[in-house]
Amino acid sequence: MSRLKLLLFSGVLLICFPLFSTDQEVSSGPLKGKLLDAVHQTYYCFPGFSAREGDLEGLVVESRMYYINEFRGYIFDPDYESLDKDGRLSACRARELTAMDYESLVLEAGLSGQLGDHHRVGINFRIYSYFGGIFDPFIEGFHSFFQLPNASREYFPQGETTISVQNSNGVLIEQQGPGILFGDTEVYGVRSLYSGGDSALALAWALELPTGSKGTPAGNGYLDSGVQILWEKSLGDSFVLHLQQGIVVPGELIFSAGKADPYPISQSLAALEWRPEGAWSYFLQTRINTSPLRSDAELNHSLFTWADQFELPVTSLLFGTRYTEGPWELQIYAEEDALTHEGPDILISVSAVRKIR
Repeated sequence: MSRLKLLLFSGVLLICFPLFSTDQEVSSGPLKGKLLDAVHQTYYCFPGFSAREGDLEGLVVESRMYYINEFRGYIFDPDYESLDKDGRLSACRARELTAMDYESLVLEAGLSGQLGDHHRVGINFRIYSYFGGIFDPFIEGFHSFFQLPNASREYFPQGETTISVQNSNGVLIEQQGPGILFGDTEVYGVRSLYSGGDSALALAWALELPTGSKGTPAGNGYLDSGVQILWEKSLGDSFVLHLQQGIVVPGELIFSAGKADPYPISQSLAALEWRPEGAWSYFLQTRINTSPLRSDAELNHSLFTWADQFELPVTSLLFGTRYTEGPWELQIYAEEDALTHEGPDILISVSAVRKIR
């Protein structure tokens, strides 16, 4: 737990660091943050760039901290299992039936600057910490109290850290027990194509360099690439619509010589931003990302009974707010995929961004 406390303290410092700089305005845009799910975070994910980001001058320092609680089990019949007096599986059997069961604290730092006219380039780094489910009892109790589905959580031991993504694409994604992992390094650019008074259009590109731990949720060991189109439109004086569509090509398709064959990932984002008077903005946002993997294991889902594990797209909903004051901004949001369950079970993100002359 001492490592976790150190990581948490480092995260607080990381969030506070951009607040100590000079005076400039930052860019707007949708809620910004990476899709963090053991399957999808292995590959590059467009975080929600601003369509006006390419016209922003000077350096920008960004820092983010994410908390994630995730559980997903493979389908089984509890009537044919040996359960203990609390109605739970043994630790050994639970590991066999677990796709992902963990809590995670993720720290992210980034820097970007202008490269030529209307073109901003940047770099992001990320550290992942995995640990047992400190909040497992609360989340399980919350679902039970409100009679929400627990996705079989109630049959598994609490406080475990297991990731074992069984798939038919030859991609290894494993994590057994707590640990701290360094993630892949992201290099990206945003090129402004048009920026008017009430609308903007831009093109984003990205490369994810394989600096992370291969075979874990922190990296796939190959160079991913992607492109995305960004558009925003003001709807009157108080609302802004953000629409984005991208495609990411997993590096295995080009560099693995057939050892693994994940699918290209379509990444869609739509956000409605409300800007009342003052420095606050409020967001209702969704992102839909197709899955890079398939599995022969059945999906444990009451609605999509025909689907296999990892077959459905992520259908995350994000609710959040951003406070902007001169050269800096603070952002907080919560994310959950309550429909297909392919995205985060629960994710909370806090970030700070600072513009430096």
